[in-house]
Amino acid sequence: MIKKKISFPDPSMDDKRIPTLDVYPNFQQRLSDKRGFRRLLLTALPAIPRHAYHPFLHEVHNALCHLRSRPYRVLKAYSDRRNLLVNLGCGLAAKPGWVNVDMVRYPEVNYLFDCRKKLPFSDCSVRAIFTEHFIEHIDYCEEIPAFLSECHRVLLPGGVIRIIVPDAEKYVRGYCSEDWCELSQIRPLGADHSDSHFGTKYSTKMELLNVVFRQYFEHKFAYDFETLEFVLRRYGFSQVEHQKFGRSVLPELAIDNPSRASESLYVEAVK
Repeated sequence: MIKKKISFPDPSMDDKRIPTLDVYPNFQQRLSDKRGFRRLLLTALPAIPRHAYHPFLHEVHNALCHLRSRPYRVLKAYSDRRNLLVNLGCGLAAKPGWVNVDMVRYPEVNYLFDCRKKLPFSDCSVRAIFTEHFIEHIDYCEEIPAFLSECHRVLLPGGVIRIIVPDAEKYVRGYCSEDWCELSQIRPLGADHSDSHFGTKYSTKMELLNVVFRQYFEHKFAYDFETLEFVLRRYGFSQVEHQKFGRSVLPELAIDNPSRASESLYVEAVK
């Protein structure tokens, strides 16, 4: 009896006559670069669309990172510390002299910690919180209430949180303009509307807005100043200000990434 060899079909190659749509996360481009086992991982589950299982795998990864970080040891390490400078969701932008917190073990990250619903600091122990392009990655309804309440809890009276996010209002205004000029000033694009950051070439302005506001499944919510002011006040902050790049009520907080300045909204709130 001759056994038939079973192979996994590549869902992206079902019909080579069908032109692809390949904006971020650029699956077709990524697939063409993969070989062997990595290519198999991207094609072995044709019955489950990537947009369904990738968010699940992402949360599994976060849960494993949380367990490996030994969260109770982190909580104990900072239980008696005071006057801290904290950089939440720092990614690759860790700052010297700061407590740099992230779920991924990037260089100079002090502690791996899932800070979406809990912070590893005592009440009134933090002088300043800096978070740049992070809170758009956490859920507005389920996680923002806990996150901002925790930020308020750990800050000293008079302490400041500086939040930097993509400015949805800027992007909407750019979308409503007649051409691509305004959008190209907000998010630097090539002459062919290509995005050097993601390797994406946008065919329409709405494609660009979807990448900015959704970024596959990674972005959970788009903010303007009115919305950030509303949620900050709702969770305890009495003074909320619309700031500019590199300008802060606390000099220590003026550590913004210049490459994000054109697209960013800068907001500070005082406890």
